[in-house]
Amino acid sequence: MYRGRRLKEIPKELRPREKMKNIGSHVLSDEELLALLLGSGTKDEDVLSLSRRILKLGWDKLKGMGVNELIKELKGIGEAKACQIKALIELSKRMYEPHAQIVMNTPEDVYNFLRDKMDNRREHLWALYLTPSNTLIDYELVAIGKMNSVFADPKDILYGAVRTACHSIILAHTHPGGEHKPSKADVEFTQRMKKACQLLGFELLDHIILTKKGYFSMKEREVL
Repeated sequence: MYRGRRLKEIPKELRPREKMKNIGSHVLSDEELLALLLGSGTKDEDVLSLSRRILKLGWDKLKGMGVNELIKELKGIGEAKACQIKALIELSKRMYEPHAQIVMNTPEDVYNFLRDKMDNRREHLWALYLTPSNTLIDYELVAIGKMNSVFADPKDILYGAVRTACHSIILAHTHPGGEHKPSKADVEFTQRMKKACQLLGFELLDHIILTKKGYFSMKEREVL
């Protein structure tokens, strides 16, 4: 009913802030949500009209534009509002790509990432799926075992690799008892996984044993 109107032409109870407070964010249009984030308009334009004009460019185009391009394209906005728009887009991207800023360059990076996820009662096996630059795409708990053993089928790990279209994989599993060194079964499983990865075009970068006190990298110790 009030779509396309200026902010002052809309009854106060139906303006974006009041609607969100009294009804919920789900009822707001894209332009109303953007207006709330921008907070104010320009000298010649109220915030709803500005939001409407910004959104006419389309999200795909906005995502590809830098701050200076936004200032040039959207007459009347300055550096502050252009930065607000880019911050919104970056936050949205990170919500859908939550691991985009996590890089696994060393066994210590893996240990620090997983240390709070360890269980002292049973062995857990994780697979971490990485880009060519070792940025984390996704990770998955692929098996939960007993106090001193865990079993996983290679296809369960490789399914995740295919699903994420990753470049490489790091395996990590816990030893709740505190022993860092891999067992004979750990080494044999790692060798099988390495061959399976090679057949499908993935690289197995490492298999790391995790304990509360530290880790053992099969790559660093030349077991892998």
